[in-house]
Amino acid sequence: MINDTTAGCDLLVVSPHPDDAEIGLGGMLAALSARGRRVWALELTRGELGTNSDPEERWSEASAAADVLGLTGRVQLALPDGFIDANDQAQAAALVAVIRRLRPAWLITAPEPTRHPDHQATPALAARAVFLARLSTWRPDLPPLRLHGVSALPDPVDRWETGTVAQVCTEDGRPSFLFDVTGHWERKLAALDCYRSQLRRDDGRRATVINDPAFLQRIDDRARRWGRQAGVGCAEAFTTLQVPVLDDLPAGPWR
Repeated sequence: MINDTTAGCDLLVVSPHPDDAEIGLGGMLAALSARGRRVWALELTRGELGTNSDPEERWSEASAAADVLGLTGRVQLALPDGFIDANDQAQAAALVAVIRRLRPAWLITAPEPTRHPDHQATPALAARAVFLARLSTWRPDLPPLRLHGVSALPDPVDRWETGTVAQVCTEDGRPSFLFDVTGHWERKLAALDCYRSQLRRDDGRRATVINDPAFLQRIDDRARRWGRQAGVGCAEAFTTLQVPVLDDLPAGPWR
């Protein structure tokens, strides 16, 4: 085992399915990647219960979206779609094994759809894994996974303590912070366009909630509403488990 306290990535986004990260915070991912930040996306499942596609097509779409956003890498686990469970030791172990290899400074979950059980369970599973990753006496093995952008993950450290844990804010929630994505909104939309199996109704796809054109319009409307609150064109909203601690006046404005 390696004893290393240096962050291996700036941000790790943990989502239940392919496309959740882009829907929830694709603008932030594009903005941070453009600034040279080391940004990773991780899907807990392969989305095998998706209505209009199979895991292979969805992985191909996720890989293309990662390239559009400029992500450092993408990881996809094979936890059971529809059955994410924060109390399942094997599921927590799978996430801990990845966290100890990527060593994120920030971890954000993208769970916004409030009625889907996987989206409800993901923040709790991530919080448990972040805690367990600090316990050097538990050393789970790396589970089966897919990688894009790299050929292998780094060696694990004995323990890892993630600095900040957050999640995408629900539409009717109160954000802990807003992230200005005005200059990167088009890149988010381009990444979303990679997910044609899920977000488009062409090619004979069955009608779903998320391939209704009104769904993408809702995403745009929400970003502009958060943007008006922030005094910018478009913004994405987040809530944190921790309270920010300042030692000086922040450079950016608070509105």
